[in-house]
Amino acid sequence: MTATTAAPAAASTPSLGRRVLALMGPMVVASVMGQAIAQTDLWVISTLGEQAVAAAAVPQRLLLLDSITAMAMGPVVGLSVAGAVSAHARRRAVQGGLVGATAAGLLIAAAGLAVLPYLLDTLVAAPGIRDDARSALLWLLIAAPVRLAQFVGAMALFALRRSRPLLTLYAVAVAANAALDWFLVHGAGLGFAGAYAATSVIAALECAVTVWLLRDHLSLPLRLRDSARWLRQVARSMVTEWGHMLSVIGFELLLVLALTLKASWGDRLAAFSAGAVLTATLHIPLTALVNATGMVCKDAAPSAREWRGLRGGVLAVSGAVGVLVAAAAWTVLPGFYGLHGSAATWFTWLMAAQAAAFPLRLLAATAEGRHKAAARFGVVLRLRLLQEFGIALPVFAAGLLTDNAALAWSGLVAGAAVNAWLLRGGGTAPGRD
Repeated sequence: MTATTAAPAAASTPSLGRRVLALMGPMVVASVMGQAIAQTDLWVISTLGEQAVAAAAVPQRLLLLDSITAMAMGPVVGLSVAGAVSAHARRRAVQGGLVGATAAGLLIAAAGLAVLPYLLDTLVAAPGIRDDARSALLWLLIAAPVRLAQFVGAMALFALRRSRPLLTLYAVAVAANAALDWFLVHGAGLGFAGAYAATSVIAALECAVTVWLLRDHLSLPLRLRDSARWLRQVARSMVTEWGHMLSVIGFELLLVLALTLKASWGDRLAAFSAGAVLTATLHIPLTALVNATGMVCKDAAPSAREWRGLRGGVLAVSGAVGVLVAAAAWTVLPGFYGLHGSAATWFTWLMAAQAAAFPLRLLAATAEGRHKAAARFGVVLRLRLLQEFGIALPVFAAGLLTDNAALAWSGLVAGAAVNAWLLRGGGTAPGRD
């Protein structure tokens, strides 16, 4: 009798792969929406020429830093809203979060506008790239308050389980951004700055709609001490989040800073600028896979057989994706972004390296989730620093100085392979082998 009743229960339990995919789905959808806007911006910018593609690398990095700040702020208000004991406390959390995020955005915009001219004059050697970057950063800094407020408002809506209208808003924003990009860049004659003007206008509209969706939580008198308390919580969260994320994107930041120092390296900067947006799209599953695997392992440790099945599936799918990306990199992708000559060569080798590293990164992501579920955050951070700064960065510097694109990007594959190998111990389910 026991055996008969146990069999259906076991059969009704979804496989490890299905559980991980179910958790990854919403995270991936939200990331795809954001990357669709970035891809559209870069494609429209590429119609202006190779120099414009190179210049896009600078505002892209600001948007990354902006996203890190938003990711530090969002969970604070999300957890406050989800954990509120009364409707009144929820309204306080939502209102305090929106006001605090807007205030933080105003501070970031003021500081950025104050130092922007000096930073660009010091760091960017090519005059054309410097002028384009200045015009784009001006728009992005002005829109910083509404971008941060919108992200915090979105986290509040997710915490309130009202995500459907928000996802609809994001889908409409992607289509509207594409149309506005083309109109402002070519129709209105704003050129390079037009793409970032469009992004800023769309961000303002998204913020307005998000606030309207939260209108029933904004009826309380404003209390500045609520926002001040929220900002203190955010400051602590930001220190942790910046430390974590800079270990992920620090390599990219240093690479862009290095390539802007010499005007003759504009072709390499254009190659990285186009490759960075494609790579960000390729890496959308990484964070989602780390989080989903960690949540599954926190709930109940998978068996060794389940674990091997998951890793085998990840390797098969990511290997197929890697082959497609590499094939596209050697054929159609350089022309799609208007890259020719040396820029196309550097771009092709970059994407070939990212395609080869992709399966290794996903295998490492599954192991990272296990390490994080066991609270071994230090292991993950140390190995990531080794991958990016101990291997990828020195190899890139050697390739850059010897004008060897294949060598420069080979460090990405070597770093990913070493990281995946050293993390493999996280793939063993304790006590169930």
